[in-house]
Amino acid sequence: MTSQTLQGKVAIVTGGTRGIGEGIVKAFAEQGASVVINYTSSADRATNLVKLIKDKGGQAIAVQADVGDELGPKKIVDETIKAFGKIDIIVNNAAVSFIQTIDQADVESADQVYKVNVRGPILLIKESVPHLQDFGRIINVSSIAARSGVPGMSIYSASKAALEGLSRVWAQELGPKNITSNSISPGPVATDMFLALPEEARASIKETVQKAPYKDFSSVDDLVGVVSFLASPASQRITGDVLNTNGGLLFG
Repeated sequence: MTSQTLQGKVAIVTGGTRGIGEGIVKAFAEQGASVVINYTSSADRATNLVKLIKDKGGQAIAVQADVGDELGPKKIVDETIKAFGKIDIIVNNAAVSFIQTIDQADVESADQVYKVNVRGPILLIKESVPHLQDFGRIINVSSIAARSGVPGMSIYSASKAALEGLSRVWAQELGPKNITSNSISPGPVATDMFLALPEEARASIKETVQKAPYKDFSSVDDLVGVVSFLASPASQRITGDVLNTNGGLLFG
């Protein structure tokens, strides 16, 4: 039986119907949290996930909202408060990425990446603060790309570095309420985002993984365990940090 370490907590997970987000949603629900599943376009997956959780005796709602839209984060928070009355945990997981070398970079791609990966979390936390409970948790899904030079990923890398910077500031600003703010830094995970990359990019990443201590990709379960720990009472003395969940992978 899964430990009910999050019993009574309310958790928002952006990008919660696929890959890492879906894994986090399921884990939080199993640990007793009421879960708000944010999604952009996968309505059927969101509906099925809510049903799965409720069939097991849990509580969940799905909120369709693009965090990259100016009003998206407010909608997520409003629906959360309407359903559950408070917020305890926020996981900024939704993200987009484009493979573009700097000579190929364009304004539209840069704007889209920053709207979803940076502005979205800023506005979600801003809207959540009045409802975020003491001893709350902010968990930001960053990437090893934030601190390594991955060719073709300058815009994405910069957005994740920005998210880590925001996370450290939130740790300071919200510390008086005993709210922690941390990031995890995954390496490659075989999610939809990875599979959508060009074949050349996927091949390059696979080759790099072979140089790491663990010569394989991280699994969603590998990351979910760390996120569950950060959401739990056991992590109270960890804040403003980045937990490397990439198996020791360092891009050269």
